[in-house]
Amino acid sequence: MDNLLVILRKLPYGTVNAAEAVRHAGGASGFDYKSTLYLIDGGVFTAKKNQDPGATGFTGLGESLELLSDEMDIYADSNSLKEHNLSEDDLIEGVKIDDGEILRQAFRDAQSVMIF
Repeated sequence: MDNLLVILRKLPYGTVNAAEAVRHAGGASGFDYKSTLYLIDGGVFTAKKNQDPGATGFTGLGESLELLSDEMDIYADSNSLKEHNLSEDDLIEGVKIDDGEILRQAFRDAQSVMIF
């Protein structure tokens, strides 16, 4: 089984980056890949509970992430959470917090890496 690491650095609204990162990570899980979605920088907001995209024209991704958390590993970077005043309680179910060790290991293990 190949490993895919998808890193999401961008905010969830304003571009298609977050939706594409979630789509690629989730889709790879269905094709016999072990997928890891890693949220860092503004990407941590993608896992925030009760998102309201407002008039952005974008759809919240929280429900999709919760469903996918059974099929793949989803991590949020602890330093990025601190920088954006978020805690584990602010995140949807299934997202794990990482201090960077999981990210380092995921880079070593991945056959493919996608950065959004």
